[in-house]
Amino acid sequence: MDFFVFHHFIESAKRNQAPQVAVYDAAAWLAITPLSEASIASGNSPQPFPDFTSGRWTERKPNFAVNDEF
Repeated sequence: MDFFVFHHFIESAKRNQAPQVAVYDAAAWLAITPLSEASIASGNSPQPFPDFTSGRWTERKPNFAVNDEF
């Protein structure tokens, strides 16, 4: 997943377009790998998942298929 998120972000930046993935969603997806590594390194213990939005995720409305091309 990391590759696709990074690739889409870079391509959007090259085209001077806003990425279709929200920055907080991208951060959450990209956090999975280091959190998984930390869990494995500590005997498969649960890891706290950071709230990158400082609680604002509860106010966000779902926004699927924002782009009219889909």
